[in-house]
Parts: sequence; structure tokens; C-alpha cells
Amino acid sequence: MMQQKFAVTAGRNSGLQWQARVWAQGFGVPYLRRGRSGSLEELCQKHNVSALLVATKLGPQVFTEEGRFFFHPSMADLRLKHVAAGESDHLIEALALKPGMKVLDCTLGLASDAIVASYAVGAAGKVVGVEASPLLAFVVARGLACYETGRQDVDAAMRRIKAVHARADDYLMNVSPDSFDAVYFDPMFRFGVKTSANMKPLRPLAYEKEVNAEIIELALKAAPRVVIKERSESFLRSLGCTEIQGGRYSRVKYGIIRR
Repeated sequence: MMQQKFAVTAGRNSGLQWQARVWAQGFGVPYLRRGRSGSLEELCQKHNVSALLVATKLGPQVFTEEGRFFFHPSMADLRLKHVAAGESDHLIEALALKPGMKVLDCTLGLASDAIVASYAVGAAGKVVGVEASPLLAFVVARGLACYETGRQDVDAAMRRIKAVHARADDYLMNVSPDSFDAVYFDPMFRFGVKTSANMKPLRPLAYEKEVNAEIIELALKAAPRVVIKERSESFLRSLGCTEIQGGRYSRVKYGIIRR
């Protein structure tokens, strides 16, 4: 597992210093006391850390030199409004999701796709999301457990997701054969970190590893269907995807590999 140099602190006047100390102890990293003045950036520089996990009244937030990150269901909420209205969703179609299915999302990231998948498989289904970045996994797991959208069905879908801090290949090596109906990869999330303004704070936290033949082989043992989201159709075919799905006018494609 990668090592990230970070520390924990609390928002000034938040009254959550106790919470920050508990988190710091859990991670085995320093708790940094905030003075009456000074910015988070100055705190990072003073203690030579690349990120801070900050306890705030709105939940855990991550501060890096690129900005501040906190959990928000973002595009998932909008997508599910379209699904509820009877419109199609490319992810649901590519994974062939039905109520009761078990899905493994190997690149949880901001959890947008996992939320959509959880909504589609329903209360009888199961969605596990694996995230290699410890801070990202921590913030997203708590967001999934606590964030309220005002829509009961979406909130229920978020609560059902099991977020796991692990590398996808390590997780796949330890699951029993046919533990899932489908395995999903979105390596595009890693590229999005570099280009999208709202993802900039995650740049120092991202774990970058391309999907390759070895990890696909592991995934095909865990499930009979593997789906990879990509922009390059040629890259998907090089991985062995025999079916390519996606919107006619969308650059995003979903490559499907069946066992």
C-alpha cells in the first residue's frame, strides 16, 4: 500500500478537536493543533505534510495544496433523476444491472458510479467499492454513510455501499471465485483528477495504476462479467473487450469482457 504523508487537524472553532485526535490515532499520524492564526497551507508547510484531514461540522474534509475536497454525490444524483424518469443510463446498461445483483467497483473514487449501481441493484443487491487512497476512502465512506440528498431512495442506495480501503488487485486476490456478478473499472477517474477543477484537490491523493491483463484475469475469476470505462476504444480492444457500448455522441465508452 502506498504511503501518504498527511496529518489530522480540526476546523478552527469547530469544537471537534477530540474527533480529530481519534482520527489521527486511527491512522497512526500526527494530530496538529490549530493556533489562533495561520492558514491550513501554512500548517502543511510547517509540518512538511502534503495533505490534512480536517474535522469540520460538515464532516471530514481533505486539504491539499490544490484546494479542499469534501464528499458530494455530484453527478450521481442528477443521473438517478433521469433513471427515475425512465431514461437509460450507460453504466447500468453496460453492467446489465438488475435488482439483486452483486457488483464490485474497483475504482470507487468519488462513488458516483457506485451510487448509480447500488440504486439499480436495489436493497436485495450488493455493491462493494474499493479505493486505494486512504484519505479518499475515509472521506467517501463517511459521506456515503451520512450525507443526505433529500431523496430517500438515493440516500438508501448510498447507505448500502460498502467502501473498502484497499488496492483493487490485492482485494481481488482475496475474494472467492464468483463472489460478484460484475466487476467495474473506471481508470478515467485517475485522468479526471488531473483535468477537472473540482477534482484538483485529489491530485496528491490519487493512486494511479492502469488496468492491465493481470488484473482483468483476477476480475474474471471474481465475476463472469467485467466492464471498463474508457475514452479509447482501441485501448479497450487491446485489453480483450469484445463488446463496446456507449452513447452515439459520447467520447466515453464501456468495454465488456465476458468469461
